[in-house]
Order: sequence, then C-alpha cells, then structure tokens
Amino acid sequence: MTKLINKIISLHKRRTSMRLADSEWEAMSEICRFENISRNNLIEFIGDHKDEKLGLSCSTRLFLLAYYRHNGQLKVRGARQNIINAIKAIDPEVNVQENLFLNYLIK
Repeated sequence: MTKLINKIISLHKRRTSMRLADSEWEAMSEICRFENISRNNLIEFIGDHKDEKLGLSCSTRLFLLAYYRHNGQLKVRGARQNIINAIKAIDPEVNVQENLFLNYLIK
C-alpha cells in the first residue's frame, strides 16, 4: 500500500500542508529538478492556474499525471512548455503564457 505523506509547503508566503503519496512527492521532485524550479514555486503555479472547483492536492495529482502523460520520458530539459502543457491539460480554459511562468522561476 502506498503511504500518504503530509508536507508543509509555502504558498505566497503562507504556510499550509499538502498530502500526497510518497511516489507523487518523488515525481514532483523529479520534475522540479528536471525543470529547474523549486517545489513551492511549482505548486504555487499549479494552484494559481487550477480549476477553482478542484482542491490543490487533486490539481497537483492531475498535473503530475498530465506532465508525464504528455512528456513520457523527460526529454526536453528546461522546456517550460512541458509545464505549461500539463497545466492546460488540467484546465483547457486557462490562459498560460511562458512569460507569466517566468515569474514563478524568479521568486
């Protein structure tokens, strides 16, 4: 059985917790290393662009699934389009532009 792990994260300078399976946290870490972005910044990006009807944990799980589904084996390092495509898979209505994504990298 997969163990759920609760971690404290910081979203827009506010501390909160998020509960994901150990393998989901590992996938998040892998994506963050590959894309050269901090975990908190990626989770902020997901939270800011998620469907308002979904919770952050659910949206994060959908993001992880969409990211790997669209990118297979992580091939194009640092191509921000990987993250943007995964966000659009969660909510096709969202308007995400790469220049706005850069704000999450600079923090």
